[in-house]
Amino acid sequence: MEIVSVNSPRLKQCKFVSAALLVLVLAPRAAVPAETWPSAVRAHYSLRYNGLEVGRLDINSTTSATTYSLSGSAKVSVFFGVFKMSGSSNVSGSIDEGETPSPVNYGFDWRQNNKFGTIRMAFKDHVPTEIAVKPPSKMKPDLVPLMPAHKVGAYDPLSAILMLTKADGRPPCDRRVAIFDGKQRYDIVLTPKRLMRLPGSQTAHVCRIMYEPVAGHRNNEDTRAYATNRDAEVVMRPIPGSQMVIPYAVTIPSTWGTGSMVTERIDIVTAGQQRTIALTD
Repeated sequence: MEIVSVNSPRLKQCKFVSAALLVLVLAPRAAVPAETWPSAVRAHYSLRYNGLEVGRLDINSTTSATTYSLSGSAKVSVFFGVFKMSGSSNVSGSIDEGETPSPVNYGFDWRQNNKFGTIRMAFKDHVPTEIAVKPPSKMKPDLVPLMPAHKVGAYDPLSAILMLTKADGRPPCDRRVAIFDGKQRYDIVLTPKRLMRLPGSQTAHVCRIMYEPVAGHRNNEDTRAYATNRDAEVVMRPIPGSQMVIPYAVTIPSTWGTGSMVTERIDIVTAGQQRTIALTD
């Protein structure tokens, strides 16, 4: 049996991989106009570390022509239970005339071993007006100051997925979105990497995922390692008979191993024809 110190670099890397997988959620790419967004999505993913299953991620999404809501929950346990993490998140909001999500209320609850916390945010006109973080963030000398201007126009982590997957004439891997999670302001950037052939002769887009910190983060070695990781990728899979694509798989390599998110089953109810599409791994 392998013994891993709670302060080891390997466990720190695993924490990053696990945390990154927990915040990855499903949101379908819509064809304009907004009413063609799926009315319901239920997705189930397997979370793996170095090929071994370490947890699960379940996502539910509902969308109408004017409103949306997303929720997700996940659990991860690695190194024989040395590191355990669970989280649940939800958001509700409206869809503007320009097919732009406008969040109203966002919540995130997390537990890491014996530690736990919550984040609550209320929005008005794309600006967080109320923010409650428990426990409060500790001030560190290397913390990059977060200014009020950094929060303007940024999305919560769930609503950001709608923007990353929005159909606006660009390829799926040509995306950048500003995110504020209650503590940090950062950008997630998708860029083209390659095309991939899936079972059934489908062609999927493989996008490089990049994390670009802006403010509220610690300017330390860990942050620089995350920001310079150019090997993380997401596979965007077309939905048969539609103009939509979905996150099909995610891979996050690190120094000590590779975390991945793999589709088990996704059920999609289309808004127009009210037909159900089932996708499996």
